[in-house]
Amino acid sequence: MVVGVASLCVSWLGYRADRREQADNLGLAAMTDELALAVRTQWQAEARVRRLDEPYPLPVPWRPAPADLVEPWDILVRTSTGAPVDRAALSPAWVGGPEGLAGSDAEIVEVFNDRVPGRRLLILGEPGAGKMMLLVRLLLGLLQSREPSSPVPVIFPLASWDPDRRELDAWLAERLAVDYPGLAVPALAPAVSGPGQVTSRARALLDQRLIIPLLDGFDELPSHTRAVALDAMNRALPPGTPLVLTSRTAEYRAAVDPPVGAGVPVRLTAAAGIELDAVDPEEAAAYLRRDAGGEGTSSAQRWQPVLSLLSTDTPVGQALCTPLPLFLARTIYNPRPGEGPAALPDPAELCDTTRFPTAAAIRAQLFDGFIPAAYRPLPGHRVRWTSHQVRQALTFLARHLEDNLHGGADLAWWQLRLAVPKAARRLLAGAALGAGMILLMPLSFGLAILGWFLAEGPLGGLLALFFLAPQLPLRPGDEGGGLCPLLGHYAVVCAAYLSAGLLLSHVFRLRERNTPAVRGRWSWSRRSLLVGLGAAVLVGTVLDFLLDRVAGIGWGAAAGLVCWLITAWSAAPADLAPVTSPQELLRQDRKAFWTFVRTGALLGLLAGLLLGVLLGYLDSGSEDVGLLDAMVGSTVFGCGLGFWSGLFLGLAAALHRTAWGDFTLSRLYLAARYRGALPRHLMAFLTDAHQVRGILRQVGPVHQFRHIDLQRRLARHTEALPPPAPAQHDRRRSRPGPGPATHPENS
Repeated sequence: MVVGVASLCVSWLGYRADRREQADNLGLAAMTDELALAVRTQWQAEARVRRLDEPYPLPVPWRPAPADLVEPWDILVRTSTGAPVDRAALSPAWVGGPEGLAGSDAEIVEVFNDRVPGRRLLILGEPGAGKMMLLVRLLLGLLQSREPSSPVPVIFPLASWDPDRRELDAWLAERLAVDYPGLAVPALAPAVSGPGQVTSRARALLDQRLIIPLLDGFDELPSHTRAVALDAMNRALPPGTPLVLTSRTAEYRAAVDPPVGAGVPVRLTAAAGIELDAVDPEEAAAYLRRDAGGEGTSSAQRWQPVLSLLSTDTPVGQALCTPLPLFLARTIYNPRPGEGPAALPDPAELCDTTRFPTAAAIRAQLFDGFIPAAYRPLPGHRVRWTSHQVRQALTFLARHLEDNLHGGADLAWWQLRLAVPKAARRLLAGAALGAGMILLMPLSFGLAILGWFLAEGPLGGLLALFFLAPQLPLRPGDEGGGLCPLLGHYAVVCAAYLSAGLLLSHVFRLRERNTPAVRGRWSWSRRSLLVGLGAAVLVGTVLDFLLDRVAGIGWGAAAGLVCWLITAWSAAPADLAPVTSPQELLRQDRKAFWTFVRTGALLGLLAGLLLGVLLGYLDSGSEDVGLLDAMVGSTVFGCGLGFWSGLFLGLAAALHRTAWGDFTLSRLYLAARYRGALPRHLMAFLTDAHQVRGILRQVGPVHQFRHIDLQRRLARHTEALPPPAPAQHDRRRSRPGPGPATHPENS
């Protein structure tokens, strides 16, 4: 029976693996088309959430970038054509030189496709000038005009790249696999990796130049790594490879032209450049009036003192000349449907030069007023958090990004664990394992009593034996009864489970997963087989020495089988077609968590059944025990002990193979330490901040603050975050976010 069942299981799993491999082995053309659909769906939804088209797309003009920051035009054309410049054979759009790059709004697609030799473009601009907005328009325009099987434009936020530790091509493949988990699936690519070798879909698409990288936020890299990053881009993406890079002008200039002795000048090779201009004052005035209800309305009239100063050198005129401050201003001062302007602050306050003497002071005021304005009550959207709670939560998250993620921009829910000290994380995981089994003990005791009353006689006794199996190995002796021995028995059981939880957590941490699991799969590896054999030998030897050879063989085989099957169950990425959101990824990871738990319990039950039958047969040779009694009692006890042991192992695997359990433990720890600084339902808070309030933006499965300056300003608000609870003793203390000394480029 054992051999037959094992053979059927292996055959069925092999058949399913072959079917999955055939389904996953898509061609490169099919992969690009599926990826293009996913990218388009994602960024169309993101454009709606960011209200890029409300009340209408704000025209953003640009001019050619300064000549000292880009390649000379003749060299650029020669690099793109691979031959000396012959103006008679050039494209008509190239003949006019860099002056032909000037444009506005939707012309960006034409500029990239037709006017830029080699389709390598550098987009420069001041903070809040609209670089990201222009990049989204370029991406959607390229996808709209894209031919089947042609390269797919993908936006890559550079803030999460460490040029000192990761090569650009490896980071691009890793980022693709995170944002679009279907690309992490191995794909057979003989033309890339050689015959018989396997690479990931993401790496195959990058190697075949089927991805157009749109690299956003060069200025968000640490200042000392920017020159290294440019050199890495030139090596990984040589001339002839289309790409787009966005950056603030001052930060890019500092990397291209460093001070004497600070490094060798480096620039993005074979790339043309444009620099975003200020929004025309008339366009800005029309935009604000239209969002306020249109010309002649009372809401639009409130803007009159401000609009009269837009074309001047006053602080308000200098501040409201780029898309970001205009968006913040209309969010704060313009009423929404069902809301009267009388309850809102007056935009004329921005004209007070005593209160706001500089443009930077006005921008700071807009950032500070944006959060309360975003959380005003909206029709159909109840405000679940007070302004103080929102400020606390966003400040904590901003400081988490600055302190624990080195100033990165990606707010990933599975990285919240990094806000918890490592020692605390280890203790939490081990204690959670032990506590989980301890909490199940009353349930098992209650089920045992229920089974005894529902089925009297031998059947009730067998049910009680099954449910009490995890407590019987440590039962007290027969020297006495009463309450004290019973409490002592449970104290011993609790201590044993806590110790086993800490030990098992340490063992499973050797193969710990730090990224979400989206579904489970079998991976029959040599390592998992060796783990199973080692567990079988260890348990069998110990029990053979302590008890007898029958127990050693039986329970050694059970331990080896369960450990082998548990370690062979790993995580697999999701399909490519659906767009992965943080909420969907959390739901899938939570589902995978309980799949691990159920799998452990079922495998333990199966192992207990088979070995219970075997041990019952071996023990039936005794003259006092009959074959049937020995088989029944041993089988029921083996099933119970195997079920609870498998449940324990499955819970341990779930905590260390998925991210949901660690995320939940981290939330509870941080809520206790910071006295409610984080909302109880963190994912609901993040979803509301993105989809309703516009505080956050979503890039694949992670959230980001709408602007990096908003993140860094919140990180410097030390008074909004409560101190840790006094009961928690930890060497890590709440400290303010990095100031100008940490980020000198933002001072």
